[in-house]
Amino acid sequence: MKILTKHSFDANNCRREWNELVQLLAQNQTLSEKKHILPFFKQHRDLSIFISEFFPKIKKPDPFAHEYEIYGDFIADLVIGDSTTHHYLLVEFEDGKPESIFVKKGNKSTPDWSPRIEAAFSQLVDWLWKLEDMRSTADFQNTFGTRSATFEGLIIIGKDMNLAPQEIDRLKWRMDRTRIDSKGISCLSFNQLSEELNFYLTTRYNV
Repeated sequence: MKILTKHSFDANNCRREWNELVQLLAQNQTLSEKKHILPFFKQHRDLSIFISEFFPKIKKPDPFAHEYEIYGDFIADLVIGDSTTHHYLLVEFEDGKPESIFVKKGNKSTPDWSPRIEAAFSQLVDWLWKLEDMRSTADFQNTFGTRSATFEGLIIIGKDMNLAPQEIDRLKWRMDRTRIDSKGISCLSFNQLSEELNFYLTTRYNV
């Protein structure tokens, strides 16, 4: 099982990395998970770990890993944790396209959920199932600090989606109401990610 790496967050460098995220979004009409997203975040450690800022249970993020193998069965795109609170965030990156979450089908006025969002959700289900299945092992305790470690899931998907109010409400309702064994799942677009991280860097770190 891949080891979580300790990392000391640098807010000034995170701002530089955020600027490069803005350039990535501006220079590419759509984002490919394998071509753009995964390579970008692997090279931007501070920006990666700063994603945990959305989740108050993670007070001081320190251990993290990209493409984290979960007991040989699954691979999480990014794991961020707090070695003091023993709370961890599992991140699934998907592509960044206008139709990443909802797709039009025929003459239907209400779009369907896209295969990408359904696959992403299913992956998080599997990750959380496997972690729960391994909770009683010594390896789980050594990796996450305690057998009572807790987890949340985040799907980052879509770009320039311009969702209608109804679809915004559908997405929010689904994420607010959905729990996997009492664990929450959240969803952000890459545009939202950029905007929110900018806000946190400005207001909390003054950079």
